[in-house]
Amino acid sequence: MAPLDAYRLGLACRNGDGRPRDAAAAVRWLTRAAEGGVPEAMFTLSNMLAEGEGVTPDAVAARRWLEAAAQLDYPEALQALALRETDPRRAAELMREAGHALGHRAKGH
Repeated sequence: MAPLDAYRLGLACRNGDGRPRDAAAAVRWLTRAAEGGVPEAMFTLSNMLAEGEGVTPDAVAARRWLEAAAQLDYPEALQALALRETDPRRAAELMREAGHALGHRAKGH
């Protein structure tokens, strides 16, 4: 299965779209999609791991996936990292990067 299809299936499992909600299955599909390079999956998986949704909470893995999504200029991940950053200069830099990435998204890049 293609990574984007795994992402869509993971979301469907998480949200119960056309099927019963199954957070554990969502984590499995989102992991597959994240490993395939889908930043949206990395970000969603990070949140699920942080909250223990469908899995035992894992802050280390959650942070790793969040940083991976940010490395791919996923705006939501950059913003989330900025909000967690204790260095105000680095936080501002991450917010600028998030804004830049959102601009690219809006232009369809």
